[in-house]
Order: sequence, then structure tokens, then C-alpha cells
Amino acid sequence: MNRKPVHYTLWQIGPGGMELGVKYYSEHLSDIRKLYVYGIRPAGHQIFDESLIEVQSGPDGRITPYLSYFRYCRKYRNDIFHLQNGGPLILLLTLLAGVKTIVYHIHGTIYWRTPLQEFYLKTTWRAARMLMKGARVEFIANSRYSAGIFHDKVMPVTPAVIYNGMNVGRYTGKRTLRKDLRRIGYAGRLAKGKNVHLVIRLFEQAAAKCPHVELHIAGDGSLRATLERQAAASPYADRIVFHGFIKDIAAFYASIDLFIFLSAYESFGNVIAEALLTGLPTLTSNVPVFEEIYGSKSSFILGDPKHYDTLEKKFLPLLDDFPRLAQEALDVSSSVEQQCSIEHHVSQIESIYEKN
Repeated sequence: MNRKPVHYTLWQIGPGGMELGVKYYSEHLSDIRKLYVYGIRPAGHQIFDESLIEVQSGPDGRITPYLSYFRYCRKYRNDIFHLQNGGPLILLLTLLAGVKTIVYHIHGTIYWRTPLQEFYLKTTWRAARMLMKGARVEFIANSRYSAGIFHDKVMPVTPAVIYNGMNVGRYTGKRTLRKDLRRIGYAGRLAKGKNVHLVIRLFEQAAAKCPHVELHIAGDGSLRATLERQAAASPYADRIVFHGFIKDIAAFYASIDLFIFLSAYESFGNVIAEALLTGLPTLTSNVPVFEEIYGSKSSFILGDPKHYDTLEKKFLPLLDDFPRLAQEALDVSSSVEQQCSIEHHVSQIESIYEKN
């Protein structure tokens, strides 16, 4: 069968969730399609095997990266372009270049932060939508939540929902039923919106009740120094450990007994799925996408991080009911495995390519 080549468009080639997704595509689809990846900006760090996928990056500058991308699209306009959350300007340029088959992959839920940004971006989205009439554009989202936000705020289309794929075997190989609560953990960026300071506060409540409980924080980010100062001022400072970047994150999940993730917003939350795949009891904020992951297990959701008292009120009783929480996490892990396997994800993506 003569399959069309696919070009993956990223803002920049380097380590990250979307980039890792494209790396998975190259490992699973390169034997049936010619694959390319294009970074609008110069590459930060090369992560791709160039025997599987052809890699190219744009130049530095304010305008030249977009001109280079436009010329690239013109050259390959008869192929499939899979845009990784590029935004309306990238979609518009791709359409203006004459590309007729586009897959637009929605990964986030924040589209603008100021009225000026909203005006500019909505105008660009409208222009792109007008040009879409002459092309086949498929929208896909990584959760029902992100699909709904896109439909309501950006464009009245109904994206197909395809959950993020991952190498589930890396995590299920560490799957166990947790027996005792000794180590609480967090993994992710130490940045605004992740509410790691609230994780520390909840840990202090646990530490007051349980003299052997520790807190282990994996990850790095702009708030690390601030969080380290908060931890140093805690009466339980000797039980709080910052690990920085963890290479073997599956082993980190396996080493802890309770995972707390209180993000203010999340389009999917890979770390939630990863933690659950190891059977790790996981408590989160009330971001709607987490409800998709948990299904009926609402006891895992603590509430709105804006209301810390509510989080604490729900958190403390769960400590006394840890065996039930651990068993529920183990039960949920099998459904997460099926939902998030990279093989399932790639087969859904390939079925979209096949329609074109």
C-alpha cells in the first residue's frame, strides 16, 4: 500500500511531552510510512533516531522561522502534516502553503491570558477556519476536557479524543499493592500552577499524625528555591527530600506509597496515569480530566486547590483508610493500562492517517 508521508510540526525539537509522543510515532510507524519532524525554532536537544525519522529545524529570528516553515510546507504540500498544538498562526501558514491534509493535535487548555491576546488569536483562528474549507483538517484532543474547551472557546468543531500514549510496560513492571504509608511523593515541574507548596502543607498534616512518614519531591523548576525554603522552615524539614530531575521515574513511583498532584489545570496529566500504572494511590485536585482517568473513583479527588481547607478536610480521613485507597488504586491501574498504552494510541492515530 502506498501511504502518504507524515510531517510532524513542533515549536522546537527537544525533550518534552509532545516531542516524546512524536518519538513514539517514529518508533512504531517508520516501517510503514516515510516520517519527518520539523521544529519551527532551532533545536534545543536532538532526541530522535534519524534512521527512523528525518529531522529539520528552522532558523533563529522573528520572521524567518515562519518563512522557512512556509517554504517547507510548499515543498511537501501533498503529504500529511500533523501539527502538535502549533496554534492558529502555524495552522494558517500550513493552509496558505497549500497543504490539503492536516491533523491538528490539541494538547492544552490555555489559549490566551489577556484581552489583547484573545483578540489577536481569535482573529487568526477565524482566518484559518475560512481556509479550512479547501482542505481536510482533522482535530484530535488528548482528553474530553481539552476537546470541550477547544470547542467552546476556540472553534465550534468536535475533536476526536485520543488519550496520550505511553510505554505502559515501563510502569506496570513496577505495579504492586501498597501496604503501609511511609513515603508521600510528588513528581513534575516545580512551577506556578502545580501547587507543590500545598503538597508540602498536606504532608505536614500527615507528618503530625504519622512519625515515620516522609515527603519526596522529584522534579525541577522556577519555584524550587522557594519550595526548599518553605520545606526548611517546616517542623518536619528533616523528612522532606528534594531529588531534582529523576531519570528513572518509574522506580521513583515504585519507591513511594502515596502520590499527591494538585495542579490548577491540566490537559491530561501524564504523571497521574504513570503513577496509577504502578498501582500507586494518587490524590489530585478537581481538574476535570482527572475524573476521566479515575472514572467512578471520586475518592481520589481532593477538591479545588484554591480552597486548601477543603483539601485538608478530605485528605486526613484518607490517611486512616489507606488500605482501601491502595486497593482501589491497584484496581484502577488495569483500566489506565488499556486506555494509555502506546500501541492503542498509535493505532488510533494511524487510523486517522488512513482516512486521508
